Amino acid sequence: MENIKRTDYEWMIKPTPQSEWIEKNGIFLMLAFFLSEVGAGIYFLSMIFGLKGGMVFGWLLTLVLGGGVHMYYLGNPLRFWRIFLKPKTSELSRGVWVIMVFAAFGFFQIVGASAFNGVYMKSIMGIICILLIMHGFATMNTMKAIPFWNSSIVLPLSIISGLWVGYQVVEILLLKNGLLASFGIAKLSLVMLLTYIICLIMYLWSAFHSSEIAAISIKDMLCGSSSKFFYTFILCIGILLPALITIYSPTSSGLLVIRLLSVFIGDLALRYMLMKNAYYKPLL
Repeated sequence: MENIKRTDYEWMIKPTPQSEWIEKNGIFLMLAFFLSEVGAGIYFLSMIFGLKGGMVFGWLLTLVLGGGVHMYYLGNPLRFWRIFLKPKTSELSRGVWVIMVFAAFGFFQIVGASAFNGVYMKSIMGIICILLIMHGFATMNTMKAIPFWNSSIVLPLSIISGLWVGYQVVEILLLKNGLLASFGIAKLSLVMLLTYIICLIMYLWSAFHSSEIAAISIKDMLCGSSSKFFYTFILCIGILLPALITIYSPTSSGLLVIRLLSVFIGDLALRYMLMKNAYYKPLL
């Protein structure tokens, strides 16, 4: 025991930053979650507004980019099939099954198969999209050893996050097709933005008061070494800039493109911070 260094057992008595899902190849899992969820959000909203181009884009984003990055993270494609075997116990396994159903149903909807374009099947596809949007955050939520991710607000935050980012693409498509005014999009964008902000505040507040370990994560984000990153990329770029555009010029094509980029950067930065600042609770 005398030869054991303090760092060898320090994780047992002190909060330890998680690194498996954010450092080296681990960052690709975050990207896979993000791309798949945003793609599902684009598909869901495009289906509601009847935008076939948006459905195709969302489907491809989820399966090609999101799925491709996920395969890269897994490392050996020859062992990928094993992830299908544990849907009862693994959130990752359940997520892969949802993606497979999304791929099949989405394909038949896009090609115009009548059996998949009725109200009943569209409702089912909408539920599948929501499940897919929640997948990344739901997987994080199962990690009981990381209090920062164990919050009842994390799933509502995941839904509004995927829809808000995906909505940026859909609004540009509506503008391009001359449908922006007919759907009252300006009011909808403001409601979605406010919901996103409220869910984020509620999540941070509940996490701060739920655990001393989670409070460390919040303090680091707001007042510690990560605060500059938080206030620059999440608050200013991801929230304040989109808010100004939404309030003062919600129908300008150029500004909508800027808002798309800023929301994309802000939400991706938020996901990075949630993973980077997560701590395992000590065993002792």
